[in-house]
Amino acid sequence: MLIEHSSPQLMAINFETPFQQVLQQQRPLLRSFNKEKKWQLWLSDRPMLKRSWLNIAGLDKQKVVHLANLTNNNLVSTIEKALQSKTCSYVVACINDLNEQDKQRIEQAVLTSDTCLFLVHDEQSQQSVQYH
Repeated sequence: MLIEHSSPQLMAINFETPFQQVLQQQRPLLRSFNKEKKWQLWLSDRPMLKRSWLNIAGLDKQKVVHLANLTNNNLVSTIEKALQSKTCSYVVACINDLNEQDKQRIEQAVLTSDTCLFLVHDEQSQQSVQYH
């Protein structure tokens, strides 16, 4: 995370990846999930989760699983399977351009699961977080 000061009243925060943004913004919630005896699954199409960030967030590295280099199709299937298995306390997935069929598949999987899902939109110029 890079903090730039352009004036005493204005501060710009730039995150290296959307995952760093989730760890920063959702820290209390993620820590509460950390107490469960379930996996914490992070999914992306590229490597973007650093162990140092997990340490700073206070998450148990033994419970965190990061699967990288997944294609969009593999991401949707993996999200579905993770939610259906009910072995994760939460899933964070960095995914772009979901079509209607994929949205419906994910929504259905969320409805039948007790797992929290964070869908993270990743664009270099604009990063935003959505969660269900």
